[in-house]
Amino acid sequence: MVLHIAAVFCMSAAVGILYRIPRSSLVYASVTGVAAWLVMAGFSFAGHNLIRASFFASLTVGILAEFLARLLKKPATVYIIPGFIPLVPGREAYTTVLLLLRRQYVEGISMGMQTLLTGGAIAFGIFISSIVYRLAVNYIMRRSL
Repeated sequence: MVLHIAAVFCMSAAVGILYRIPRSSLVYASVTGVAAWLVMAGFSFAGHNLIRASFFASLTVGILAEFLARLLKKPATVYIIPGFIPLVPGREAYTTVLLLLRRQYVEGISMGMQTLLTGGAIAFGIFISSIVYRLAVNYIMRRSL
């Protein structure tokens, strides 16, 4: 488990370096990736399917990214991009292509649909978390005035 967490941290940091995010934000962005992976692993361990686990993990990425963006005064995308990289369904996409090349069309289309739905769940989770966080901040700001 510790090895997985270290690997996810390094992978998120590598993507952050690749996209040239500021050094001061690199650790925070990598921790966002680790948090997302832990949520996804937790949901998968609890018996939920990959799509649901990816959705809740991407909600975690979005909420953490919005929070860190306000706290550290950087754009949220600095934390979103390295944060959602551990959630990308690369193995499923590879398996989809492999099954289709082997002419196992039913299994390939089934895996392709799972891959598309997982990607959609990731995008939708980040979208929802961003909107909810911004609405909550605006509501709190109006109530405090």
